[in-house]
Amino acid sequence: MQQIGTGPDIWRRASQSPAPRPVLEASATLRRPTIRRRTTKRGKFKLLLQALAIGLICAIATALFTAAQRPLGHSAGFVAEIERWLELMGLGLQQVSLGGHRFTPDGDIFDAIDLGAARTLLTFDSRAVQARIERLPWVERASIERVLPDRLEVRIAERTAFAVWTLGPRQFLIDRSGRVLGAVPQASAPALPRVAGEGAPDQAAQLFALLAGHPAVMRRVEVAERVGQRRWRLRLAGGGTIELPADGAADALARVAAVGGVVRTGASVIDLRVAGRTLVREASGRLEGAGALDALLASGI
Repeated sequence: MQQIGTGPDIWRRASQSPAPRPVLEASATLRRPTIRRRTTKRGKFKLLLQALAIGLICAIATALFTAAQRPLGHSAGFVAEIERWLELMGLGLQQVSLGGHRFTPDGDIFDAIDLGAARTLLTFDSRAVQARIERLPWVERASIERVLPDRLEVRIAERTAFAVWTLGPRQFLIDRSGRVLGAVPQASAPALPRVAGEGAPDQAAQLFALLAGHPAVMRRVEVAERVGQRRWRLRLAGGGTIELPADGAADALARVAAVGGVVRTGASVIDLRVAGRTLVREASGRLEGAGALDALLASGI
């Protein structure tokens, strides 16, 4: 009802509202055809990564909020809080896969990894662990791969034994760089070159590189002994020895190869310590084969 004007009360009835229009059901007009999508393995993996990322963000945010309620300077507690949440999410460091090693004990590698110092991949220091593993005697290179959510893959490349080093009553395997790889078991006799004496491992590769140029001499060398950490004494099969000088070992070996045809393979000593002179004597000290050696020396050998 609505009143019009100021005069006598005149009331005018509003016209009736138009009949309501029929309302279509939403199911009839808004329903869309249902499309079923098949989730592939790649899609599932993508969803898993997204879920892990969201969970990680939530965990860090929660840890940040918790740490903000604590006094400043408690960074260790903050990291521990994050790790605790990550572990609850199943992201703790739980598995380690080792491969590529033969002579390095598993226990030594696990000690170098030190799982007790890192509960999750968040605080795992792969560079420090790699350096510790590569300090193990047999290990030449180590690679570490993080595999989400909770696994490490460690691959080892080991060194190659080059010679047997005798020091007193003990024997050790060494590589070309002179690194000691480990003790030789008493029951083992590896078919490797033999060196002896203090300082021998560091110079062994250089000596045998020179000997490789004189295979006839090299075949007769039984043990290369380092003397005074300055020069080599080659002990030959059959009892003979070759005294090499501290300097000019390459030239001395060339002279040995030249006189080898006139020197007996018995207990002879070929002394090349004096530059320009090749002396051959028996173990008793008597000069041997002087005439033949004089002829060789005269030829400039």
